[in-house]
Amino acid sequence: DLTMISTAEVNGINQFTISCINGERSPGQVELDIKRDNKILIFPKKPNFKVSKPRNNEVKVKDFRDLDNIGIFYCESIQEVPPFEMVTMINNFGGGVFRRHTTSFFTSYHNLITYSLRFSDTSSLDCVSSLITVCFYGPYTFANQGIYSASYVGDSPLQGAWMRLIVRDCPSNKWGPYCNQDCPECLNGGVCHDADGDCVCPPGFMGTRCETACREGMFGQNCQESCGSELNCKGLRFCLPDPYGCSCASGWFGSRCEKACDKDMYGPDCRLSCKCQNGGVCNRFSGCQCPTGWRGPNCKKSDRAPQILDLASNLELNLNSSPKILCSATGNPLPNHNSIELRKLDSTVLKTVIESNKSTALFEIHRLSAQQSGLWECRVYTNGGQDSRKFNLTIKEPPVPTTAPRLLEKRSKQLLVMPVDSHRGDGPIVSTRILYKPVDNRGSWSSIIGDDKEPITLMNLEPSKRYRVCVQLSRPGEGGEGDHGPEAIMETDCPEPTVQPEIDSSSLEGRNATVRWRLPTNNGINAGTATGFLVQLFRPPPYNEKLLEVTTLLNVLSTKFHNLEYQQDYIVVVQLINCGSQGPLSSPYHFRINSQGN
Repeated sequence: DLTMISTAEVNGINQFTISCINGERSPGQVELDIKRDNKILIFPKKPNFKVSKPRNNEVKVKDFRDLDNIGIFYCESIQEVPPFEMVTMINNFGGGVFRRHTTSFFTSYHNLITYSLRFSDTSSLDCVSSLITVCFYGPYTFANQGIYSASYVGDSPLQGAWMRLIVRDCPSNKWGPYCNQDCPECLNGGVCHDADGDCVCPPGFMGTRCETACREGMFGQNCQESCGSELNCKGLRFCLPDPYGCSCASGWFGSRCEKACDKDMYGPDCRLSCKCQNGGVCNRFSGCQCPTGWRGPNCKKSDRAPQILDLASNLELNLNSSPKILCSATGNPLPNHNSIELRKLDSTVLKTVIESNKSTALFEIHRLSAQQSGLWECRVYTNGGQDSRKFNLTIKEPPVPTTAPRLLEKRSKQLLVMPVDSHRGDGPIVSTRILYKPVDNRGSWSSIIGDDKEPITLMNLEPSKRYRVCVQLSRPGEGGEGDHGPEAIMETDCPEPTVQPEIDSSSLEGRNATVRWRLPTNNGINAGTATGFLVQLFRPPPYNEKLLEVTTLLNVLSTKFHNLEYQQDYIVVVQLINCGSQGPLSSPYHFRINSQGN
């Protein structure tokens, strides 16, 4: 973003200056220099002008002598990171025979160029017009671009008019390595760059399409530079990077940029016509100034005040979440993301989605805190007016258990757990997740989702294994998951025996009965796989009432039941046990106590 400026209107050479300004945001990393060419227009003496640096982003040449101010000047920008930039300015001899309308002009490779020269002194002319038109015929290549001069045959070129031809590498309105990309519509005299497709804006305008006029007397990529006088850039000539070339500032024209635009004309060199409609008034610096309700370059487009849509009056969000809040608006013109804002604490516009009849801005608030609760406002501004909508933001704290889960029952491969007795934070609770993993496992948690008020069974566990168990609760909405609650250590039971005992006999002694059983041969049962037997006595169907339960050691294969009732049938089953784990039941064994005791 280089801009060269010369004081075209000054009378004395000692008042003439050339400046070069770098509009980048980090000018300290860029070196600027102004040099005069001595290869095209050769002078016998080296120039004696002085180069100074009044600001970090500016160099200035002054104190010219003799013919030091005549010729071709370059402003060079040298930086650590390419590209290298250069802007060219031509300053012609003030007393020359010809005066040019401009010192530079550009073309695409197939266009016809017409260039006008005017005699400086017409007093000696009889029948000759004071205006000469020179035609250049294409097609053009880069070999055709460069410095040209016009003068009388035999006269010194110094007395003529020097000019520069800039050739774009693409046809009009095309850009890119293959010239297959369409240029944006560059407004207000902007020129499409054939390499990157950006609009090079004339002095006095800014924006991606040069759609925004600077305040009078301001210029630069962001209208950040000032001409520094009350003359609104009168008498200054501006040169910008190719393919723009040079011109007066917006609102001025003439060989010395000293003339204000005629009626209904505006822009650089006053080349643009206003053509205002619907009561618009032409401003020579910015173009048509439209009355309320109209907009556009010629005030043809009607405005409609924006209106915010689909925004709830109350929002409920979770603490420490990073919510995305949508704010949609309609209007004419449609709002863009720069014209919609969310007001309270800092928020960042992520993107704006433009639909056919409304514009939606998507905001993200990073890591919501309790202090951000309260009243918020969405505002939208356009040329058609403004609108705002307030909403109340309530911050909810995700629930967290305050007690560890309780073990209700354990088996060799299962744990029956009551997940939550109490919790802190806000409800409603929509998810209860039990997390568990072996104590000696540093890996990820396994989990199962259940109900916070009902027991949950953890299944497919390993026997005789200690597990870390905790609970995570969730409430509705993004970020509604609370932290893990306190942990409990729970251990599964011993492995279940797999061998089925067989009851083979019984003996009766009055009201007493002895029952005997055996295990299959080569059963592999030992103290490591079983701790004993569980014997259970039942009444027969339909009652199936358990009357007695007896445990024996592993080496005891019988048990005796006392004081049974006469004339009653009984059923006995036996099974191996290992700690609290139970093996398969034996087949039911039936016997009866008769009145005679047999």
